Amino acid sequence: MAGFDILHRVELSPDDIEAGMALSTEAHWNQIEPDWLHFVTHGHAFGMRDETGRLVASAAALPYDGPFGYVGMVLVTQDFRRRGIATELVAGCIDVLRERSVIPVLDATAAGAEVYRKQGFLPQFAFDRWEGRSEGGAAIDMREETATISALDASAFGARRNALMEDFLRREGTRCVGPVVGKGFAMIRRGRRAWQTGPVVAAREADALDMVRRLFGTIRGAVFIDVPARWRALGAWLAGRGFSIQRSFTRMALGRSEPFGDPLRLFAVAGPEFG
Repeated sequence: MAGFDILHRVELSPDDIEAGMALSTEAHWNQIEPDWLHFVTHGHAFGMRDETGRLVASAAALPYDGPFGYVGMVLVTQDFRRRGIATELVAGCIDVLRERSVIPVLDATAAGAEVYRKQGFLPQFAFDRWEGRSEGGAAIDMREETATISALDASAFGARRNALMEDFLRREGTRCVGPVVGKGFAMIRRGRRAWQTGPVVAAREADALDMVRRLFGTIRGAVFIDVPARWRALGAWLAGRGFSIQRSFTRMALGRSEPFGDPLRLFAVAGPEFG
Protein backbone atom coordinates (compact mmCIF):
# COMPACT_ATOMS: atom_id res chain seq x y z
CA MET A 1 0.00 0.00 0.00
CA ALA A 2 1.30 3.44 -0.89
CA GLY A 3 2.89 5.48 1.89
CA PHE A 4 2.10 8.98 3.12
CA ASP A 5 5.56 10.23 2.12
CA ILE A 6 4.79 9.94 -1.59
CA LEU A 7 1.93 12.44 -1.38
CA HIS A 8 2.32 16.11 -2.14
CA ARG A 9 -0.03 18.97 -1.28
CA VAL A 10 -1.35 21.20 -4.04
CA GLU A 11 -3.75 24.11 -4.36
CA LEU A 12 -6.75 23.16 -6.48
CA SER A 13 -7.98 24.98 -9.56
CA PRO A 14 -11.07 24.69 -11.79
CA ASP A 15 -9.17 21.97 -13.68
CA ASP A 16 -9.46 19.78 -10.57
CA ILE A 17 -13.26 19.90 -10.28
CA GLU A 18 -13.75 16.55 -12.02
CA ALA A 19 -11.28 14.91 -9.61
CA GLY A 20 -13.00 16.61 -6.68
CA MET A 21 -16.34 15.28 -7.84
CA ALA A 22 -14.84 11.77 -7.90
CA LEU A 23 -14.03 12.15 -4.18
CA SER A 24 -17.55 13.45 -3.44
CA THR A 25 -19.12 10.61 -5.39
CA GLU A 26 -17.04 7.95 -3.62
CA ALA A 27 -18.16 9.37 -0.24
CA HIS A 28 -21.82 9.48 -1.41
CA TRP A 29 -21.96 13.24 -0.82
CA ASN A 30 -24.49 15.51 -2.52
CA GLN A 31 -22.21 18.15 -4.07
CA ILE A 32 -22.33 19.05 -7.74
CA GLU A 33 -19.70 20.75 -9.89
CA PRO A 34 -20.86 24.32 -9.11
CA ASP A 35 -20.24 23.62 -5.41
CA TRP A 36 -16.65 22.69 -6.10
CA LEU A 37 -16.27 25.67 -8.41
CA HIS A 38 -17.43 28.00 -5.64
CA PHE A 39 -14.78 26.73 -3.23
CA VAL A 40 -12.06 26.92 -5.85
CA THR A 41 -12.92 30.45 -7.04
CA HIS A 42 -14.06 32.08 -3.76
CA GLY A 43 -11.94 30.19 -1.27
CA HIS A 44 -8.70 28.25 -0.96
CA ALA A 45 -9.03 24.58 -1.86
CA PHE A 46 -6.19 22.16 -1.18
CA GLY A 47 -5.54 18.59 -2.15
CA MET A 48 -3.14 15.70 -1.87
CA ARG A 49 -1.90 13.90 -4.97
CA ASP A 50 -0.25 10.49 -5.10
CA GLU A 51 2.75 9.58 -7.25
CA THR A 52 0.51 9.16 -10.29
CA GLY A 53 -0.99 12.62 -9.92
CA ARG A 54 -4.34 11.28 -8.72
CA LEU A 55 -6.20 13.53 -6.28
CA VAL A 56 -6.66 11.42 -3.14
CA ALA A 57 -7.77 14.04 -0.58
CA SER A 58 -9.16 17.55 -0.34
CA ALA A 59 -10.15 20.33 2.06
CA ALA A 60 -11.13 23.93 1.49
CA ALA A 61 -11.24 27.20 3.41
CA LEU A 62 -14.02 29.61 2.52
CA PRO A 63 -13.77 33.04 4.20
CA TYR A 64 -17.04 34.90 4.75
CA ASP A 65 -17.65 38.60 5.37
CA GLY A 66 -17.84 38.53 9.15
CA PRO A 67 -16.14 37.01 12.18
CA PHE A 68 -15.67 33.50 10.76
CA GLY A 69 -14.97 31.41 7.69
CA TYR A 70 -15.78 27.83 6.77
CA VAL A 71 -13.76 24.64 6.43
CA GLY A 72 -15.41 22.20 4.06
CA MET A 73 -14.94 19.52 1.40
CA VAL A 74 -12.76 17.44 3.76
CA LEU A 75 -12.51 14.20 1.79
CA VAL A 76 -9.99 11.34 1.65
CA THR A 77 -10.25 8.41 -0.72
CA GLN A 78 -10.68 4.99 0.91
CA ASP A 79 -7.10 3.76 0.34
CA PHE A 80 -5.55 6.73 2.15
CA ARG A 81 -7.80 7.11 5.20
CA ARG A 82 -6.66 6.98 8.85
CA ARG A 83 -3.22 8.38 8.08
CA GLY A 84 -3.67 11.92 9.34
CA ILE A 85 -4.12 13.38 5.85
CA ALA A 86 -7.43 15.10 6.63
CA THR A 87 -5.96 16.54 9.84
CA GLU A 88 -3.05 18.00 7.90
CA LEU A 89 -5.30 19.55 5.26
CA VAL A 90 -7.68 20.98 7.87
CA ALA A 91 -4.67 22.51 9.63
CA GLY A 92 -3.79 24.23 6.34
CA CYS A 93 -7.34 25.60 6.10
CA ILE A 94 -7.11 26.87 9.68
CA ASP A 95 -3.91 28.73 8.78
CA VAL A 96 -5.60 30.37 5.77
CA LEU A 97 -8.56 31.58 7.84
CA ARG A 98 -6.38 32.78 10.71
CA GLU A 99 -4.36 34.82 8.23
CA ARG A 100 -7.67 36.51 7.36
CA SER A 101 -8.31 37.09 11.10
CA VAL A 102 -11.50 35.00 11.05
CA ILE A 103 -12.46 32.05 13.24
CA PRO A 104 -12.52 28.64 11.51
CA VAL A 105 -15.93 26.92 11.67
CA LEU A 106 -16.98 23.52 10.34
CA ASP A 107 -19.81 20.98 10.48
CA ALA A 108 -18.66 17.58 11.71
CA THR A 109 -20.06 14.07 11.74
CA ALA A 110 -19.87 12.18 15.05
CA ALA A 111 -16.59 10.53 14.02
CA GLY A 112 -15.12 13.77 12.70
CA ALA A 113 -16.07 15.73 15.81
CA GLU A 114 -13.70 13.67 17.96
CA VAL A 115 -10.82 14.46 15.60
CA TYR A 116 -11.66 18.17 15.40
CA ARG A 117 -11.88 18.44 19.20
CA LYS A 118 -8.20 17.50 19.32
CA GLN A 119 -7.49 20.45 17.01
CA GLY A 120 -9.27 22.84 19.37
CA PHE A 121 -12.77 22.96 17.85
CA LEU A 122 -15.68 23.30 20.30
CA PRO A 123 -19.31 22.26 19.69
CA GLN A 124 -21.93 24.99 19.13
CA PHE A 125 -25.12 23.15 18.17
CA ALA A 126 -26.33 19.92 16.57
CA PHE A 127 -28.37 19.41 13.42
CA ASP A 128 -29.80 16.41 11.62
CA ARG A 129 -29.92 15.58 7.94
CA TRP A 130 -33.43 14.43 7.12
CA GLU A 131 -33.91 12.46 3.92
CA GLY A 132 -37.16 11.78 2.10
CA ARG A 133 -39.10 12.44 -1.06
CA SER A 134 -41.42 15.13 -2.33
CA GLU A 135 -44.02 14.55 -5.00
CA GLY A 136 -44.76 18.20 -5.75
CA GLY A 137 -43.97 19.99 -8.95
CA ALA A 138 -46.06 23.14 -8.83
CA ALA A 139 -44.65 26.24 -10.49
CA ILE A 140 -43.22 28.99 -8.31
CA ASP A 141 -42.86 32.69 -8.98
CA MET A 142 -39.17 33.29 -8.26
CA ARG A 143 -38.28 36.73 -6.93
CA GLU A 144 -34.52 36.97 -7.05
CA GLU A 145 -34.19 39.65 -4.40
CA THR A 146 -30.60 38.70 -3.74
CA ALA A 147 -29.76 41.63 -1.46
CA THR A 148 -32.74 40.94 0.80
CA ILE A 149 -32.05 37.20 0.87
CA SER A 150 -28.36 37.81 1.68
CA ALA A 151 -29.28 40.18 4.52
CA LEU A 152 -31.80 37.72 6.01
CA ASP A 153 -29.30 34.89 5.70
CA ALA A 154 -26.58 36.93 7.41
CA SER A 155 -28.88 37.82 10.31
CA ALA A 156 -29.35 34.14 11.15
CA PHE A 157 -26.00 32.72 10.01
CA GLY A 158 -23.77 35.39 11.55
CA ALA A 159 -21.75 36.44 8.47
CA ARG A 160 -22.52 37.80 5.03
CA ARG A 161 -22.00 35.41 2.16
CA ASN A 162 -23.45 37.37 -0.72
CA ALA A 163 -21.41 35.52 -3.35
CA LEU A 164 -22.80 32.18 -2.19
CA MET A 165 -26.41 33.36 -2.15
CA GLU A 166 -25.98 34.85 -5.65
CA ASP A 167 -24.42 31.58 -6.83
CA PHE A 168 -27.31 29.48 -5.46
CA LEU A 169 -29.97 31.76 -6.90
CA ARG A 170 -28.59 31.81 -10.43
CA ARG A 171 -28.26 28.03 -10.69
CA GLU A 172 -30.71 26.25 -12.95
CA GLY A 173 -33.53 24.69 -10.97
CA THR A 174 -33.13 26.67 -7.74
CA ARG A 175 -36.42 27.53 -6.03
CA CYS A 176 -36.95 30.10 -3.29
CA VAL A 177 -40.04 30.89 -1.21
CA GLY A 178 -39.80 34.53 -0.16
CA PRO A 179 -38.09 36.64 0.84
CA VAL A 180 -40.81 37.82 3.21
CA VAL A 181 -39.85 40.97 5.09
CA GLY A 182 -39.76 40.30 8.81
CA LYS A 183 -40.13 36.54 8.30
CA GLY A 184 -37.46 35.10 6.05
CA PHE A 185 -37.06 32.77 3.08
CA ALA A 186 -36.60 29.11 2.18
CA MET A 187 -34.36 27.89 -0.65
CA ILE A 188 -33.79 24.58 -2.39
CA ARG A 189 -31.28 23.71 -5.12
CA ARG A 190 -30.22 20.70 -7.14
CA GLY A 191 -27.71 18.21 -5.70
CA ARG A 192 -26.05 15.09 -7.07
CA ARG A 193 -28.14 12.65 -5.03
CA ALA A 194 -31.10 14.78 -3.94
CA TRP A 195 -32.55 18.26 -3.83
CA GLN A 196 -30.64 20.19 -1.14
CA THR A 197 -32.83 22.40 1.04
CA GLY A 198 -31.38 25.46 2.76
CA PRO A 199 -30.89 27.95 4.00
CA VAL A 200 -34.27 28.35 5.68
CA VAL A 201 -34.54 31.53 7.76
CA ALA A 202 -37.70 32.53 9.63
CA ALA A 203 -38.90 34.51 12.63
CA ARG A 204 -40.89 31.57 14.03
CA GLU A 205 -41.02 27.82 13.57
CA ALA A 206 -44.57 28.09 12.24
CA ASP A 207 -43.33 30.44 9.50
CA ALA A 208 -40.48 28.06 8.65
CA LEU A 209 -42.90 25.12 8.42
CA ASP A 210 -45.17 27.05 6.09
CA MET A 211 -42.30 28.03 3.79
CA VAL A 212 -40.81 24.51 3.72
CA ARG A 213 -44.25 23.05 2.95
CA ARG A 214 -44.65 25.45 0.03
CA LEU A 215 -41.08 24.85 -1.13
CA PHE A 216 -41.49 21.06 -1.20
CA GLY A 217 -44.62 21.56 -3.24
CA THR A 218 -42.46 22.86 -6.10
CA ILE A 219 -40.15 19.87 -6.50
CA ARG A 220 -40.35 16.16 -7.19
CA GLY A 221 -37.77 13.58 -6.09
CA ALA A 222 -35.36 12.84 -3.25
CA VAL A 223 -34.83 15.69 -0.76
CA PHE A 224 -32.25 16.46 1.93
CA ILE A 225 -32.87 19.09 4.62
CA ASP A 226 -30.42 19.81 7.47
CA VAL A 227 -32.44 20.94 10.49
CA PRO A 228 -31.05 22.11 13.86
CA ALA A 229 -32.07 19.53 16.47
CA ARG A 230 -33.96 22.11 18.56
CA TRP A 231 -36.75 22.40 15.96
CA ARG A 232 -38.88 19.44 17.02
CA ALA A 233 -42.10 20.55 15.33
CA LEU A 234 -40.31 20.76 11.98
CA GLY A 235 -38.74 17.36 12.63
CA ALA A 236 -42.12 15.88 13.52
CA TRP A 237 -43.64 17.31 10.34
CA LEU A 238 -40.84 15.76 8.26
CA ALA A 239 -41.24 12.40 10.00
CA GLY A 240 -44.96 12.55 9.29
CA ARG A 241 -44.15 12.90 5.58
CA GLY A 242 -41.98 9.78 5.65
CA PHE A 243 -38.62 11.52 6.13
CA SER A 244 -35.99 9.94 8.37
CA ILE A 245 -32.69 11.10 9.84
CA GLN A 246 -29.82 10.00 7.62
CA ARG A 247 -27.02 11.32 9.86
CA SER A 248 -26.31 13.99 12.44
CA PHE A 249 -23.75 16.81 12.53
CA THR A 250 -22.27 19.19 15.06
CA ARG A 251 -21.38 22.77 14.19
CA MET A 252 -17.99 23.50 15.70
CA ALA A 253 -15.76 26.57 15.93
CA LEU A 254 -12.09 26.84 16.80
CA GLY A 255 -11.94 27.90 20.45
CA ARG A 256 -15.54 29.15 20.61
CA SER A 257 -18.68 27.37 21.84
CA GLU A 258 -21.12 30.29 21.53
CA PRO A 259 -23.01 30.16 18.20
CA PHE A 260 -22.69 32.99 15.73
CA GLY A 261 -25.65 34.90 14.35
CA ASP A 262 -29.15 34.15 15.63
CA PRO A 263 -29.74 30.37 15.88
CA LEU A 264 -33.40 31.03 16.75
CA ARG A 265 -33.93 32.23 13.17
CA LEU A 266 -32.03 29.39 11.44
CA PHE A 267 -34.27 26.43 10.56
CA ALA A 268 -32.16 24.69 7.92
CA VAL A 269 -28.50 25.20 7.09
CA ALA A 270 -27.15 25.53 3.56
CA GLY A 271 -25.30 22.22 3.88
CA PRO A 272 -22.38 20.94 5.97
CA GLU A 273 -19.87 22.17 3.41
CA PHE A 274 -21.14 25.78 3.44
CA GLY A 275 -22.69 26.13 6.91
